[in-house]
Amino acid sequence: MVYSNKFIAVIKCRGKILREFSSNTVRLPFGSDYSILLKNKETCKALVDITIDGKDVLDGNSLILGSNTSMELKGFMKNSIVKNKFRFINKTKEISNYRGDFLEDGLIEIKYRFEKEPTSFLWSTLDYTYPRTTWISSDDTVYTNYCSTDYSSVPLCKSSLSDSGITVPGKVTEQEFTVGSIGEVEMVSHNIIIQLKGEIKSKSKIKRKRITKPITIKTKIKCNTCGRRWKSSLKYCGNCSTYLH
Repeated sequence: MVYSNKFIAVIKCRGKILREFSSNTVRLPFGSDYSILLKNKETCKALVDITIDGKDVLDGNSLILGSNTSMELKGFMKNSIVKNKFRFINKTKEISNYRGDFLEDGLIEIKYRFEKEPTSFLWSTLDYTYPRTTWISSDDTVYTNYCSTDYSSVPLCKSSLSDSGITVPGKVTEQEFTVGSIGEVEMVSHNIIIQLKGEIKSKSKIKRKRITKPITIKTKIKCNTCGRRWKSSLKYCGNCSTYLH
């Protein structure tokens, strides 16, 4: 779970929440379909934009989450419908030669801004400040074509070649959205960046182990010092006290 400024973002694969490692890194098998689970812990609505591999996956729209509500984005949005899940694949040499390599490859960037608290002298002008069309899903989550942005730059990190992957359209699915609304939002934006990787490097850095199943929050952690396995909730080995994460 990545928590920042009263907003939560997690990656799900095969119905389970995946564990984040250092630098908000999530590991999953190449070829896996995944989804993005979001929750707004603020007392007001949040306007959310999502890019994967540096590309907008909401077709020019923005998600809007109500106060203390959550939603799961299952895949690429086209107009008001998601038709294909997110699929993480190995960025092979052939793929790199064809499409090129980009700094944002393997990165999920979630940008969000909160709705301003309403004040009496603004109530009469809220509907005209930023013209927009908004949409709402069956679970009261909405998205909008509101595109006035003022985001600060965010440093991006690039994974090593063996870990490199990109997200492409995967399994056919269906997730529909309908019209909704949101008031004026704050100018200050917040960011959550999650990096996807598809392999684990061994301690020797010589042998590499390919992931065959997602590493979830219930997966036991193996101590690199003594080899014993412990619950993911523990930070230190109960046998030799080595830091586990």
